[in-house]
Amino acid sequence: MDKMKVLFVCIYNTARSVIAETIFNSLAKNWIAESAGIKKAEEIDPIVRKLLNEKGLKVKEKPQSIWELDLEKYDLIVTVCEESNCIILPTKKPVKSWYIEDPKGKSKEVYEKVFKEIEEKVKELVEKID
Repeated sequence: MDKMKVLFVCIYNTARSVIAETIFNSLAKNWIAESAGIKKAEEIDPIVRKLLNEKGLKVKEKPQSIWELDLEKYDLIVTVCEESNCIILPTKKPVKSWYIEDPKGKSKEVYEKVFKEIEEKVKELVEKID
């Protein structure tokens, strides 16, 4: 049986959505996560990569854009962005919105806080759907 799929979306696919995807895939058994951005950055935020690696989590290689994906192949989509920056996605699939601060350009403490907030939300999601 194919695993169910969740897509985490943020603006550039460099921090919040990558954290969510990475944590989700480390916990879920019957689902698999991917992540993408509304726009695509050149690389994953180096602070995010380091933070996830320090926690023993494997990070994807590079960002991708939602416009490169078929949104209909996902069973659930979760936007992970600040409230003012979230967009309506062109899909009929269920979309959840998590309003989470963008850590880009901020202190390591903010990255840690964002990681913990996403980790809690991902754990709740996995418990609910997996």
